[in-house]
Formats: sequence, C-alpha cells, structure tokens
Amino acid sequence: MKIVADENIPLLNAFFDDICQSNLVTLPGRDMTQADLVDADVLLVRSITQVNEQLLKGSNVKFVGTCTIGTDHLDKDYLSRNDIHFQNAPGCNAQAVVEYVVSSLLTLAERRQVPWQQLSVGIVGAGNVGGRLFKTLKALHVNVCAYDPNIEGLNSKKHSQAVWMQDVVTLHTPIINEGEFKTHHLVNAKRLNEMKPNACIINSCRGSVINNHDLLNHLNSHPEFLAILDVWEQEPAPQDELIRACLLATPHIAGYSLDGKLMGTAMIYDALCQFLKLPAPIKLAALAPQPPIKEVNMSEQADMEFMLRKLVRSVYDVRDDHFRMLSLLGLNDKDKAQGFDVLRKKYPMRRELNNLMLASHSMLNTDWLQALGLEIKEA
Repeated sequence: MKIVADENIPLLNAFFDDICQSNLVTLPGRDMTQADLVDADVLLVRSITQVNEQLLKGSNVKFVGTCTIGTDHLDKDYLSRNDIHFQNAPGCNAQAVVEYVVSSLLTLAERRQVPWQQLSVGIVGAGNVGGRLFKTLKALHVNVCAYDPNIEGLNSKKHSQAVWMQDVVTLHTPIINEGEFKTHHLVNAKRLNEMKPNACIINSCRGSVINNHDLLNHLNSHPEFLAILDVWEQEPAPQDELIRACLLATPHIAGYSLDGKLMGTAMIYDALCQFLKLPAPIKLAALAPQPPIKEVNMSEQADMEFMLRKLVRSVYDVRDDHFRMLSLLGLNDKDKAQGFDVLRKKYPMRRELNNLMLASHSMLNTDWLQALGLEIKEA
C-alpha cells in the first residue's frame, strides 16, 4: 500500500509506517499533482490541497483523509461518485482557533485601551470552532452572541442581525458558493457599511468569506475600523497593501497548534484503520512531546486581568505570527507565496492552554481559568 501525504502533517511515520510498510511519500500540499498519485492508495492532506477530479483522475486512491476540521477543499460529490471514502477530523484544532481569537482580543483591547472582556463579540458560524468559542467567551463573562442558520436557537432573524452589530465580529463558516446561506463574499461593501464604524472583523476560516477588495477599500476610508486576517483571498500571496492595513495579519495558522495538528493526524489514523478493518494500536498520548512550559505560579497580588493576559500569552501570542508575516512585505508574488508556505512549514512549536498547570490560591477565579482550559492545582 502506498500513502501520499502533505509533508506538514506531523507524526506521519509514527502513525502510518506499519500500515503502508514504509511506502509513504510526503510532498508540499499545495504542489501535489495527478502524476504524484497515479499508484497511490491513500491520500492524506490539509486544507490547502484541492482534492478533486483533476488531482485524482486515473489514480488508485480509495481513501482520502484531511487532517483538518473543514472539508470545502474536497470535491465530495466526485469522491462519492467514484466510491472514494473520505474523512475529516472534526474539532481537532477548535481549541487552537479559540486561543487565536482570545489572543487577538487581547491585542485589540490594548489598541482600544479598554478591558478586553468589555468588548462585545459576534460569532458568525457556531459549529466546532464557533460553538467552542461561544462557550469559552460566555464563561469568561464576555458579552457574546452567535448566529448559525443550521443551529436551532441561534438561527433567528434576531440573531442574524445582532451578530453584525458587535464591537468584534469573528467568522467561523465553511465556504458555500450558492444558495440561501451562501458564504462566499458574505462580508462585502454593503455588510461592512452596516457594521459599527469602529468595529473589528476577524477572519480565521476561509479567505473568500470576505471580499478582500471591499475590505481594503473600507479600511482605507474608515480609519477606526480594524481587521485581523489569518486567511486571504489571494493566498498564498496576499496583497501588501491589505497586510499593512490589518491590525494583525497571519499566514493561515490560527489552528496550527501542535496539539490540534497531532489530534488531526490521530483521528485520520483511526479512521483509516477502521476503513481497512485493521486494529489501531498507536495512541497519541504516547507520542506527544512535553510542552515547553508545564506549570506557572502567580502571587496573590496578581489580579485576574493581568493573570489572564499573561497566561494566554505565555502559551500563544498572536503578535509573534503577525511580525513573522510582515517579513513577506515587498516580495514579488512568487517569492511571497514561497515565503508564506515556509512560515507554515517551519511554524514554531505552539501548545494549547490545557497543557499548562497553574498553582491556585484563594484569590483565583478558577471558573475563568478553567474556561480557558487551564488545569488548576491546589497550592
């Protein structure tokens, strides 16, 4: 059996060598071609590989696994018609995206000079990621609302109107190109003009959910309006002017925690074993490395605002990714695209907050800390 896989999927050999008897080929996900898959049986990808007839025609592939939550890069109709099983990894990197948004809110609050928990937040799309973000912000006492046409209780006209009128609007939808609930260019000039003039929009789902041309025009004409973008219509070579116009610009890494990527690999390994009717003896717990920061102690003089900010940023600070992204400015499109993918391929180790233990004392609001996923240890 031959497996072809995106080279950015971690622990490929550890999980899949036994299944394919080391016949494992790794390639850049964006550059995979039909010729690479002629004699492949299994294809493993992330979100940047378009899996369709053009890629798979003439191949022997019978299983496609994407180590990501989303599936809009898969032509599911083609796969189904050709009896090709496909599997995604729902929820694998949801916590990483939640932490990306929370870290972004900290930076935005500093820019606005307001306590970050006083920013009202509207969440568009309340599936695996948006739903978890909603619960987290609610537990942190943030004024948050959500809209999702597919979720009862969040799909009313009232919800769909309210969500766009918050201080921050954060997008967590798949790409839907047609129909009543189309999300392609969901955010356009009209939508932007209906939002608060000093709002901030965050996009960490798919680049074309926002019309990037309209957004740039809006940013140029509304200096108080802010944008935080992790995904781009012109990815992997977004326009310099748009990068510069953003409060934070990052290279499609919102869900790029090591924990999320490892979980995605483990979930697809389990799915492939089930498809092949094989046992799945390899477990993620035995393979995951130790986090660089395992435990934090804070004194009773540390207030909650200070503590939350320092704890989140000790694990993930979105500003680091923003400054790495700025290294692409001034490059031609070819070099910028290569640089964009290098930032993803050589992404530094990033763990999630649930790897961090905090020694507690009587002054701590443990509900807030546990909402972020922190493990609390009695001091």
